[in-house]
Amino acid sequence: MKHPVATTRVLPANTAVSSGSRSANRTKTYRWFGTRAAESVAAGICVLACVSTVQASDAVRAMPADTFIETLAVITHVNYTDGAYVNVRNVVDDLAWLGIHHVRDYAPGSSPPFSSYVYLAQHGVKFNFLTGSNFAESIGQAAKLNVTVPGSVTAIEGFNEINNWPIPYHGLTGTAAGLAVQREIYARVHATPELKGVHVYDLTGYDEKSVETRADSADYANQHVYPQNGEQPTYNANGDRWMGAAIDAVKKFQLPLVITEFGYFSMPQAGWYMLGVDEPTQAKGVLNGYMDAAAAGVKRTFVYELLDQKPDPQNKSGEMHYGLFRNDNSPKQVAHAIRNLTSILNAGTTLRANGTTGAVRGTLAYRLSGMPVSANSLLLQKKDGRFVLALWNETPIWDRAAGTPLTSPPASVELDFGVKASRVDLYDPLVSAAPLASHRDLRQLTVNVPDHVILLEVTLADTPGT
Repeated sequence: MKHPVATTRVLPANTAVSSGSRSANRTKTYRWFGTRAAESVAAGICVLACVSTVQASDAVRAMPADTFIETLAVITHVNYTDGAYVNVRNVVDDLAWLGIHHVRDYAPGSSPPFSSYVYLAQHGVKFNFLTGSNFAESIGQAAKLNVTVPGSVTAIEGFNEINNWPIPYHGLTGTAAGLAVQREIYARVHATPELKGVHVYDLTGYDEKSVETRADSADYANQHVYPQNGEQPTYNANGDRWMGAAIDAVKKFQLPLVITEFGYFSMPQAGWYMLGVDEPTQAKGVLNGYMDAAAAGVKRTFVYELLDQKPDPQNKSGEMHYGLFRNDNSPKQVAHAIRNLTSILNAGTTLRANGTTGAVRGTLAYRLSGMPVSANSLLLQKKDGRFVLALWNETPIWDRAAGTPLTSPPASVELDFGVKASRVDLYDPLVSAAPLASHRDLRQLTVNVPDHVILLEVTLADTPGT
């Protein structure tokens, strides 16, 4: 799968939109909160000496930080009882430590016991359940859990990658069988009272070009994205745009989208295709992918996977190195980075009852000058009204010939907030949950944007509590 950049479109005045959409009203135009622009490590910032002479851009509508956090998800294999997942308490603790509660797993079966899923659900885990060959039983078990712990099941997903694991069904084979099963799964889920409000995710592994509609088959389109050759998730100078192409392939279905598999394995390799990378590069790719997906409007992205399943000291199997945590449950750099990201976004101040201008503003008319075509931005807003601008530049991060990481010079980007900011804090989630630099009373600054996500937390002068 090769994937392109999201395009912009203009909506008519008074178009109703949900969070994550680009909209326009009678008096202002809004740009999509994630933008890719045109020019590329320390992510330092330097205050510009001059007063702004740059005209403010159109207002950008911010995605609520809570909404963004809800897009973050991870795959678990609780049904694998011969490896790291046998300890479900570790699974609960790891998810809480990351700040993630959405997981994708197979529906409960005979092993592990049903009580393991109840334990996870009681500790706040929300499940997207894959259906197995006995999909009727899978749906029944999901319904049982949703009754035992109401709200613990958010979605039921059709068969996984039928191109790799084809299924027969009522004399049908291949894509025809998969699509027929999906229609039955859809009908059964929506006819099950215990699963009221639970969405149906499409199956994966069929040729989207040969299918024109998913009506009566899925509530959400579904894709898998694995950047190859150690490449960035969306932008690569050679034309490979893994996530963008996956998104474009299902746009015709006019459904919201989930990505139920995405990731990099941390077993460094040289050569060609399905290349593993080192742990710092895995962290860069995963965080960039989470941001790319949210900026493109993907409703949830499940990273493969929570834990390295089994020990592999001789590095013989890339499959055993996809985890955010190692097999001994120690966190890799990617786990630290996700924890830092969610910690930064969850940290807030108490709103003042008489000062809500910043909280209800919802938009920021910022301008980025000098952004390379490989760079992207995503504007978020915390509950307390502070904005968080994520910036990242998808320059090459892996030398596939040598099997070693690459680091490009950061891009110098000029940022104008359009209004005066009383405080701007710079964060690098790959480094810390604490700010690396802080500045006060400014409207413009220069930002060095590296090959991975950095965050600028912007407190405007009229933000509540300031």
